[in-house]
Amino acid sequence: MEVITGDVGRRTWSPEEKERILAEAAVPGAVVSEVARRHGLRPQQVFGWRREARAANRFQEEGLVFAPVVLDTKPPPAAPKELPAL
Repeated sequence: MEVITGDVGRRTWSPEEKERILAEAAVPGAVVSEVARRHGLRPQQVFGWRREARAANRFQEEGLVFAPVVLDTKPPPAAPKELPAL
């Protein structure tokens, strides 16, 4: 029986490699699970890197634009009065 100890099998990724993989996953139409598989990763790892990069403001997806919300402060129109039955 073989006993594996330590971090054998774990790979470390440089920030440049992570950024390249994240950019590949951000291409419109890209499927994260396919990108992850091509690089020998699990999709959860790519999503984790994406979350970390967004938190650090290092990575912005192109085309991601926020629209301002405009609220109407006028009161709603009054409900129509019921007419008596004829």
